Amino acid sequence: MKQRKLLRDLLSKDEILVLPGVYDALTAKIAERVGFKTLVMGGYGVAASRLGQPDVGYLSMTEMTQALKGIVDAVDIPVIADGDTGYGNALSVRRTMQEYEKVGAAGVLFEDQVWPKRCGHMAGKQVIEMDEHCKKLRAASDAIVDKDILLIARTDARAVNGLDDAIERGKKYLQSGAEALFIEAPQNVDELEIIAKSFPNTILIANMIEGGKTPNLTSKDLQDMGFKIVFWPCSSLYIVTQAFTDAMTILKETGTTKGYEDRMMHFSDFNKYIGLDEYAELEKAYK
Repeated sequence: MKQRKLLRDLLSKDEILVLPGVYDALTAKIAERVGFKTLVMGGYGVAASRLGQPDVGYLSMTEMTQALKGIVDAVDIPVIADGDTGYGNALSVRRTMQEYEKVGAAGVLFEDQVWPKRCGHMAGKQVIEMDEHCKKLRAASDAIVDKDILLIARTDARAVNGLDDAIERGKKYLQSGAEALFIEAPQNVDELEIIAKSFPNTILIANMIEGGKTPNLTSKDLQDMGFKIVFWPCSSLYIVTQAFTDAMTILKETGTTKGYEDRMMHFSDFNKYIGLDEYAELEKAYK
C-alpha cells in the first residue's frame, strides 16, 4: 500500500513528522489540503464527534474501525490509528490489528492501560502488567500482513508508576515487536529530554495537547531533542468546538449569522473545497 511506503520514506528523512489529529473525513481532508504529509486518528476526537462523550473507553473496536475507514478513504496520505488497548486480551489486539490493516492504517499504536481506558492526560489511569502488554504487542506484530505498517507501543506508566518504569516498559516493548515508542504525558522538558536520551536511534513520539500535562513545545524543539514524530491530536477538535460555539452564540443572540460571516466559508467556496467541481466532471462521463 503506497501510503505505508510513503510513511516509511518520510521517517527516513531528517525532518520530524508533524501529525495533526483528525476525527472524521472532513477534518482529514482539510489537514491534507493545508499540506500535512501524515495524519493521526485518536480516540479522544472520535469519542467526542461520534458519541458526544469523553475519551473514557466508550468506543468499541468496530466504531473505531469505521471511523478510520472514513478518514483513510478521504485522503491520499498516511494515517496512523489509535488502537487503544486493543479492546481486550492479546487475541483482541490481533483482531484489531487485522481490521485496521484491512481499512488502510499506515501505523497503529497500542497502549498499556487497563480497559476501560481514558485519555492519557486525564487523572485516574491504571496500567496492566508490563509482560501482558509485551504479549499484546507480539500478537499485533504477528497479525501484520503488510510489513510496512508501523507498530507503535504506547505506555501510560509515567502517571501511574513514574518515569523510570515508563522507560523500562518502553525498552521491553521495543523488544516485543514495536518499532516506535510513545511515552505518554511526560510532565516537563527535563522528562522529555531524559526519554530522548534513553532511546537513541528510536522512532520516538511526543504528544502535544493544549492544556495537557506535557509542555506545548514546537516541533523544532522536539526534533532537537531527538523525537521523530509529534502528534497534535486534539487541536482540530478544540478549534471546531470553540468556533462553532462562537458562531451559534451569535446566531442565538442576534437571529442571524451575519456577525460571523467574515470568519466562515460560504456556499460556493465550500462546494469547490469539498470537490463538487470534480464530481460534476465525473458525472459527465456517465451521461
